[in-house]
Amino acid sequence: MDIFDYIVLASAIANIFLGFLIFKKGNNQLIKTTYGFLSLNILFWAIAKVIYRNALTIELTIIWDRILYIIPFFIVNTVLYFSYVFPEGKKPKNKFLIPIMVSTCMIMTIITLFSDKIIANVLIRPGEEKFMVFGKLYFLYSIYLFGFFFWSWVISFKKIRESIGLVKTQASIVFWGIFLSSATSLITNVIMLRMGNFKLVWAGHILILIMVAFIAYAIIAHRLMDIKLVMRRYSVYLASLSVILIVVVVIKYFIELYYADYSIWLDLFILLSSISVYPAVKDYFYRVANKHFFSSLYDSSEVIATLSEKLRSTLEAEKIYEYIYQTLGNAFHVKAFGILTYEKNNIYVIRYNQGFKVGSQAEFSGDEALHRMFVEQNKAIITEEVKRLELFEKNQLIELFLKLKVEILAPLNVKNKTIGLIALGAKESGDMYNEEDFKVLEVVGAQAAIALENALLYKETKNFSVKLEKEVEKATHDLRKANTQLKKLDAAKSEFISIASHQLRTPLTVIKGYISMMLEGNFGVLTKPETESLEKVFISNERLIQLVENLLNISRIESGRLQFDFKQVDLNEMVESVIEELSGNAKKKGLILQYKASIKPIPKIKIDEEKIRQVVMNLIDNAIKYTKQGSVTVKLEQTGKKISFSVADSGMGVRPEDMVNLFKKFSRGTGTSLIHTEGTGLGLYVARMMIAAHKGKIWAESDGVGKGSRFCFELPTK
Repeated sequence: MDIFDYIVLASAIANIFLGFLIFKKGNNQLIKTTYGFLSLNILFWAIAKVIYRNALTIELTIIWDRILYIIPFFIVNTVLYFSYVFPEGKKPKNKFLIPIMVSTCMIMTIITLFSDKIIANVLIRPGEEKFMVFGKLYFLYSIYLFGFFFWSWVISFKKIRESIGLVKTQASIVFWGIFLSSATSLITNVIMLRMGNFKLVWAGHILILIMVAFIAYAIIAHRLMDIKLVMRRYSVYLASLSVILIVVVVIKYFIELYYADYSIWLDLFILLSSISVYPAVKDYFYRVANKHFFSSLYDSSEVIATLSEKLRSTLEAEKIYEYIYQTLGNAFHVKAFGILTYEKNNIYVIRYNQGFKVGSQAEFSGDEALHRMFVEQNKAIITEEVKRLELFEKNQLIELFLKLKVEILAPLNVKNKTIGLIALGAKESGDMYNEEDFKVLEVVGAQAAIALENALLYKETKNFSVKLEKEVEKATHDLRKANTQLKKLDAAKSEFISIASHQLRTPLTVIKGYISMMLEGNFGVLTKPETESLEKVFISNERLIQLVENLLNISRIESGRLQFDFKQVDLNEMVESVIEELSGNAKKKGLILQYKASIKPIPKIKIDEEKIRQVVMNLIDNAIKYTKQGSVTVKLEQTGKKISFSVADSGMGVRPEDMVNLFKKFSRGTGTSLIHTEGTGLGLYVARMMIAAHKGKIWAESDGVGKGSRFCFELPTK
């Protein structure tokens, strides 16, 4: 395959894309089906051309050459049928049309495919285009194509003369597109071939782009088949590609004519050049299309949705004005835009202006008749049309709008309240505002009015807030004094707890010592009931000592008086000693307490051993207390520059709503008191404070109630 083949295929693909678009989005089933069939035939014609040009044997070349000459029968028949059904979209009244088309097409197909009367032979000459030898009935082939194309031209031209308005414009554009592409294709692919000129044998396939371009223009500029915004982007791509292909074809023709020896290198240069200039060509067509074609080709639902999204994001009037301008400006491509707010005493004030030459005039009086007949009724004011009404023939306000070149005034109403007006100038393309534009303005006006009303209320609220802030500032002066007093009371409370705890600590320690001595038999042998009673007293005393210790720690932490003794500690040894100490508690409950030490050695880290041991002890002890059956697994490992400790149990689990309060002071999870009644809710709080003092973090994980829990903390190695 060479560059000609790629150009031929690209042209066919452009056409099949347009056919698919019309079939998908067109509003008339007969028209879009007919054009879709025409596009398919053109694609098959291009494929046959490429296969014919690249066939290696004479036999295969002849077969594909005959197929190549059969497909135009279907093309001319489809073009003829299309000329009958377009633009009305009705079946042809001519009863003989279908029989004539089918019978003649079948006869010509049989003659071409199964005899040498049309294509007799194909000669392959090295370095040249394949040379076709035509049969005796080739003149009949030429007459058939000319006759059917001429027939379709006559029908189309007759339709143009009978049509009026927009339909006439659409029919004219489509006619000239089909006429130019078919006429030039006949010249290059029928007449010139018969004269022995095979250098432009591919031109007919490329000239299909003329028809594609004309139909695309009719769709874009004149709403052909009601296909609107969907063509905007693709038409730009199509136009850009068409222009580049046409230029490439012309250059290639002259290269083949004068520089055939350098064809391969020049083809590569042309390909690279085409790719490099395509973005610039596409940008140019975007600018042209935006200015001349797309002023009224927009997706109304997308415009409304976009503006709605923007209006929800702000309560500032200035931003709302800008958003309305951007949205309507992009949709309508207006030369000028403005927003006026309706004030008291029937006064309109200009709040936003882009393009209107209003000079120093910032406000003007409204008109009661205009307000009553249009604004209150939520009807758009079309200045030129309103001026023709007898009531407003010499209306000063209308004259002022016309002088300022205001074409449309759209009301901004909320229920029975008028917020203002949107003023629009002429479109850049010169198009008139249509029915769809008015519907969009009606919806946009309602959205904008609500947004501006909210902005106004917000502004009033903001002003009130400033006034209220001053009052609040004055009122909070006493609160600040009260707060200072409360801080003093809180400090006194902490001091009291600290003193009280110190006073409790000594007698509790003495009690612990005496009970230990009694249990060891220092005061004589005890009976079993006496031993059991003293053990219970000992446990309760231990709990009191732990509570006092926690209260002291909290007091010291909150007052900033907690002392730390940092030194290098082997965490692995510490955890093992805690597990050994608590293993008895686990065995009593029938639990499996296991320790999964790290495979890699854990380095020593600088910590306060007593305080971290207290945290480890607390977490493992809690896991044992709140687990009825199953296991408690302790892990210690190094992850990067941190050492992680975790305790996982198969116990009662933690509710999601309890997670946020788990490490707060005097906080316990839901249902924990049913399992362990003596808890105070201080242990995890103290643990959190201790870990935080070591620059680490502590957290809990649980899949829910009855699914166990996992308590973890991390400490930095340095």
